[in-house]
Amino acid sequence: MIALVIALQAAATGQQTPARLYAHEAVTDRHGVIAPWYRGQNGQCDFRVRIAAETLKRYPWVGTDSAVAAAPHYVFSGAWRIAEDGTISIPPISDWDNGDLGQRAAYLLSGLVDYYRYTGDPAAIAHLSLTADTLLDHMLTPPDHPWPGILVSVPVKGKPYGPSDPHGFIQLDIVAEVGIGLVRAYQLTGNERYLKTAKHWADLLADKRRREAGVPPWSRYANPEDALWEDTQTGGVVFILEFLEELIRLGYTGREGALIEAREAGREYLRELLDRWTVDETWGRNYWDWQNFVQAENVTEFVARYLMNHPDAFPNWRPDCRNLLSLFLNRTSVAPESGGDVYWGAWAYPESSGCCGRSLWYGPLELAMVYGQYAALTGDEWAREHARRQMILATYDCHPTGVVEDNLDGGDIVAGAWFKIAHPMALKHCLGAIAWLPETFGAPRENHIVRSTSVVRQVEYGDGRIAFETFDARPPCETVLRLAFRPTEVHEGQADLRRLPGGDWLVTVRHDGQRRIVIEGDDPQQETPLPLDSSTAGDAVAHDFVGNQVRVLGSVGPDGGLAEVHLDGEPQLAPIDGWSPQARARQVLYYRNGLPNGPHTLKIVARGEGNPVSGGRRVTLEAVQWSEARGSRGYGSGGGPTGAQRVILGYA
Repeated sequence: MIALVIALQAAATGQQTPARLYAHEAVTDRHGVIAPWYRGQNGQCDFRVRIAAETLKRYPWVGTDSAVAAAPHYVFSGAWRIAEDGTISIPPISDWDNGDLGQRAAYLLSGLVDYYRYTGDPAAIAHLSLTADTLLDHMLTPPDHPWPGILVSVPVKGKPYGPSDPHGFIQLDIVAEVGIGLVRAYQLTGNERYLKTAKHWADLLADKRRREAGVPPWSRYANPEDALWEDTQTGGVVFILEFLEELIRLGYTGREGALIEAREAGREYLRELLDRWTVDETWGRNYWDWQNFVQAENVTEFVARYLMNHPDAFPNWRPDCRNLLSLFLNRTSVAPESGGDVYWGAWAYPESSGCCGRSLWYGPLELAMVYGQYAALTGDEWAREHARRQMILATYDCHPTGVVEDNLDGGDIVAGAWFKIAHPMALKHCLGAIAWLPETFGAPRENHIVRSTSVVRQVEYGDGRIAFETFDARPPCETVLRLAFRPTEVHEGQADLRRLPGGDWLVTVRHDGQRRIVIEGDDPQQETPLPLDSSTAGDAVAHDFVGNQVRVLGSVGPDGGLAEVHLDGEPQLAPIDGWSPQARARQVLYYRNGLPNGPHTLKIVARGEGNPVSGGRRVTLEAVQWSEARGSRGYGSGGGPTGAQRVILGYA
């Protein structure tokens, strides 16, 4: 196969320039390139994170009268409907439509771990615990199964809202993707059951690895006799590799080092696949609902990130990653009904060449953070500009009500029916973009941990005091924050400070061997007590403030209850829920940013009730924080490479 490479002068826009993009009218900068539609100070990417999280927090629940456990409907079903005013309803689903359970859970687990780090919102712990516990209680194979105690990752034989039939597809790369989230959930919560289950799945993968020469170490399914598609594993092997890496990093190597041996076999197979990088199916065969013998966005993401995360094992990672990302633009844009192309200077494309019409949204949403990571590691302006433009374009999708329009021309194609794509996926990938390009996508004049080499298991965002604890601090351990103040004290660790336009600071803390870090400084935000400790309906507390952002701190626990939130007299869609399986104090129970900078009134009213799994109705508030600090809403306009660019346009 010979790649046709054509040199092109970088162009600002493509041939098609629609006035409407997804949910909003197009806005451009002075260069004619896509610019944010959103005008709030916190920025468009941070806005998208908040809307995704609030939609999860207000999702309707199902009770034990209709399901094997009480939980938000999204734990059991990926189907949803949302009205223009944000009202969510849950349609009935068939056994087949429940096949996205594994991928949905993977997005939820990993995205919520990152969301807790970024916001300090303990709802992340509550919701990931409900998800993980339901999986482990009701979605595993029985003890007498050839693969005992493993997740039925694609339960297309039923039953929705009930135990998974083990004759559903046990797709191994999806099992591993859930396993990654399960290991990270353990690091956040300390729940040993999550780690024990993940170790068991890894042991099964190591024990049942194929050892014959010339074949992949793993097939696609543990039960190919029950699957509809060809039992061939290609690029999906990287999900298994990343899962094994998560456990090996924690010091678990299996029986007699079996996980190390399995990882090396998987890496060798990945090297063979890299030799066949231009073959379409090499980076496919992962989607659960068809053979997927073409390059797919999620395999592209995981392979590129695995290469970047393990450069010692893959020294050619720079050109390999760039080739893989460029090739996907070619592959996915060939579908004539999709019209994948450059719109207002940003690539928009579907998930693959096989799906899904003009839904040109979640492909860029997923891969923007990969371009961002590549840019952060290499300093490559080509990758940085791809990440910037694609994420700005992709986050044109959302309304404040949680309605998502994934059709480039307006309306929904996928997001109106499949919840995992509408919000759990967006939560994970927007946080990923912020993590790697915090100076571009981070919220100005706010305090956030944007990324860390270890899971942040506890964080308190105080006034001029950020205290956090990571799961471990194995060298090299590094945590990056975007702060509204210049640190004057960093207790434990060495800090590198970089001033950003508008008064913010990008702070990189190297803390090998130090898990507990405290950063102090003169923070522009203010804080005052907001005392409320009540289980009585109607008990309320109010606070007037002047600013563009507000946060309510409080405690959560197994007896936590619900409270309504009113801002400037308007009831907010998402309530405060004080329930959590773990007691934690001084957590961010509610926040709102991107407000007009001026006077506002916040009111919180206890509802005198809890969610279906809470042991009480208690609402415990401790403090309120607010800030009127103004900052730059810069989004990197005018950057990118200026020389000739070369992309793969075709092949023969």
